[in-house]
Amino acid sequence: MKAVNEGESSAAPVPNPEKWSHEAIVARSNARPVRREKLNRAANSGENPGFDFLQQCWNDDPALQIVIKKLLAKFPQWGVAIVDGVLVKWDE
Repeated sequence: MKAVNEGESSAAPVPNPEKWSHEAIVARSNARPVRREKLNRAANSGENPGFDFLQQCWNDDPALQIVIKKLLAKFPQWGVAIVDGVLVKWDE
């Protein structure tokens, strides 16, 4: 197993004030329908949308974390798991 944030401190992350600025929140809200649609297609087809996409959604939009958790439970064959609140990709 390879952690995505390998080598980083295990301490709780410091909130990024830019991530919670009005502009960042609006940008996430605008991107959410497109991302949710791609996640819904993945749920219906079983096709992996890609680790990078999942990680981007996971890190950028807390509202999509619930959707991703359900997808990973439904499709363990994708080789992606959540460990200590971080998405990890299992080595092949």
